[in-house]
Amino acid sequence: MEEKTAGKAAGKEFPAEIFPHITRAWHWRRLVVCYGAASVIISSWTSYSPVRPYWDALDRQVFFLLNGSVAEAGWWQSVMAFANTRIFDALSGAALVVILLLYAFFGRKTTLAWRGAGIAFLGIYLLLSVFLRRKLGIGEFDRASPSVDLEPFFDMHGVLGDLWVKTKSSSCFPSDHANAAFLFIPLLWGLAGRKWGCAALALVPVLVMPRLVGGGHWATDILVGGTAFALLVASWALFTPLFYWGMRLLHIPALWGLALLTSLYSKIFRKDADSV
Repeated sequence: MEEKTAGKAAGKEFPAEIFPHITRAWHWRRLVVCYGAASVIISSWTSYSPVRPYWDALDRQVFFLLNGSVAEAGWWQSVMAFANTRIFDALSGAALVVILLLYAFFGRKTTLAWRGAGIAFLGIYLLLSVFLRRKLGIGEFDRASPSVDLEPFFDMHGVLGDLWVKTKSSSCFPSDHANAAFLFIPLLWGLAGRKWGCAALALVPVLVMPRLVGGGHWATDILVGGTAFALLVASWALFTPLFYWGMRLLHIPALWGLALLTSLYSKIFRKDADSV
């Protein structure tokens, strides 16, 4: 009886040894470093910075190189056109969800409830951060996409018939795709470890490249905007107790949910067994 009680108690305790990057303490120095790095990156891109001409030159070169690759009709043009549609955006989001589900069932050796709590917090934090930034207009600049400002521009509208292809924007900085991708990587790395973080990292080109090829974003929308956003937002989750307390709060609902699913599973398959 005592062993069962101890096991239940252990299951409710946060497994710090399994999640070494989820901290209970405030790491002020690391937080300041992240904010300092983000400030330097943003400052280097502002109009008064002596580095800005180099950023602008990089923007132009990347645009002409990548957008020029779809100048001729062919499989690459069709693939890139599809990659700039809402359908592909949905598929990209589904790929991130698949990575989380794979971690939930095949991740580190701890209870499914704790992994589920970590995934739930990561998902909520990611969605709220990207969605609220966009809705509130935090950090946005009135910057037209390169497809509006530069010539020649090879527009992929009509490549897929009536399917809408996004290639232009009047407010393209920072890139929402880069914000989501660059934030997802450190959060998953902190939660699940290097192997899963590298799996998320492998998806970055898939998420951010199409908008560069299509002309919807400048390179600095991703390199400057996405990196600064990730530094500012991910640091609060990884270097403060925020992630820890989020997992603690979500662990109980995760236990309830798993108990309900287990009960339903048992009832359904028990009925099937009885009917045989």
